[in-house]
Amino acid sequence: MNTLNWKNATPEQKNLWDNTRGLIAWNTITPMFYQGAIAGSEFLVYNAAKLYIALELEVIYHIALVGGAGTLFLYDIANVVNYAARNSCGFWIGAAENDIDNSVLLKNLFFSRITTVNYSYMKFNGYRLTTI
Repeated sequence: MNTLNWKNATPEQKNLWDNTRGLIAWNTITPMFYQGAIAGSEFLVYNAAKLYIALELEVIYHIALVGGAGTLFLYDIANVVNYAARNSCGFWIGAAENDIDNSVLLKNLFFSRITTVNYSYMKFNGYRLTTI
C-alpha cells in the first residue's frame, strides 16, 4: 500500500480508507511508523485538523504487576471516546487482586487521539491525515 493509491491493500484496508478519507478535509497524507513511549507523543493531543489511520496499533505495559487493569481509549474526530480496549489477566497475591496487563493489538481503525491507563509504550504503523 502507498499514499497515491491503495491497490495493494487488503479488502479491509480499502474499506477503511474509503470510509475515513472523507471524515476531514485533508490535504496531506503522511505515512507514519512510531515505536516508543506514549507519554509525550503526538498521539495524546487532540487536533481537529488531524486523523490517524492505523493499519496496526499496539500498546504495551512493561511492568508485570499493575495496581489495576490497563485500558486504551481511542477518540473520534469530535474528540469523544468511541473505542476502549483492554487485555488484562487478574490474579490474587495473598488478599490483594493484581493484574498483568498484556499488550493490546488492533488493526485497521482510525482515531484522532488516544489516552491510556497503565500502558506506557506503543507501536503505530499507518497514516496521518492533516488539513495543514
